[in-house]
Amino acid sequence: MSDASQVLSTADNAGEVTAVVLAAIPVGVPTAEDFRVTTLPAAELGEGQVRVETLDLSLDPYVRSTLGGRHLGDRMTDVGDVIPGKSVARVVESRSADRAVGDLVLADTGWTSSAVLAAATTTPVRVPAGVAPSAALGALGMPGLTAYAAHVRHIAPQPGETVLVASATGGVGAVAGALVKAAGARAVAIVGSAEKARVAVEELGYDAAVLRGDDLADQLQATCPDKVNAYLHMGDQATMDVVMEHLAIGARVSLIGVLDQSNGAAPTRVRAGAIMAARATLHGMVVYDHFDLVGEQVDVVGRLLTEGVMPLFEDRYVGLDQAPLAFSKMMGGLNVGKVVVQVRSA
Repeated sequence: MSDASQVLSTADNAGEVTAVVLAAIPVGVPTAEDFRVTTLPAAELGEGQVRVETLDLSLDPYVRSTLGGRHLGDRMTDVGDVIPGKSVARVVESRSADRAVGDLVLADTGWTSSAVLAAATTTPVRVPAGVAPSAALGALGMPGLTAYAAHVRHIAPQPGETVLVASATGGVGAVAGALVKAAGARAVAIVGSAEKARVAVEELGYDAAVLRGDDLADQLQATCPDKVNAYLHMGDQATMDVVMEHLAIGARVSLIGVLDQSNGAAPTRVRAGAIMAARATLHGMVVYDHFDLVGEQVDVVGRLLTEGVMPLFEDRYVGLDQAPLAFSKMMGGLNVGKVVVQVRSA
């Protein structure tokens, strides 16, 4: 690594950065109109800092909770603020001995075309040979770690058991289903459309899929007549209510996400009687508690990717200006795969 200032010419280095800021605090599911694309002055580079250009930007559901509010320890995003987000980025200028021009890094760029950051806050991108760098945002990143931690620490499926996965074609669900199958258990997807059901079974390898809706209880009875041994919840209140009544004795539940609550619905409630009847165990998932599993996650999930057992499943948009639309669709449950916005070609 070089300890001298290095420069790779880009449009952003000319003095302006393209960014997406919050235009209005969303009510319910965010819309594209809640965001605004603007330009900001490029920051000066200080000692120990790097300038990076964003290649692939990750869109993640947790961001919804920051828009006018707070998500755990994350800063509130107010009107006029740049939307937070992590990216695979390329170092284009460095005043750090630890990062060289051309390095690919994971960086908290926010929804911007480039950013100046402390080099120490960036992490080199490491993915297996033949796997796209954007995997570091999905299967080998936070969504993958969420699925892996829930798998090994919450549900621990055994061969022959039935595991139900909500939001099964999203960034977490796609990894979760592959892990369930690799453990020798039966994976059943909960999805929102017939097309997603097809994707879950034909492209992600789920054994079966059921649709959210008024007849979910009947579908579960037909698809899982012996009930379900484990459940990964990333759905709404109505879905949880049905599933809680269909748990097998000794079932394990991982509460990963409450998408409807993020969009302003009432706080999610759990049916205590159903949990008691099933002698079930509930676990609350906060992925920040499981960073010690990152090495295992990258090894295990990386092997599934390189062996072709699991596809790198992305819902990809091109252009930073597409981020508001992509985020709105994701928070409305319309994404199929990990949502990534390609800001630049690698």
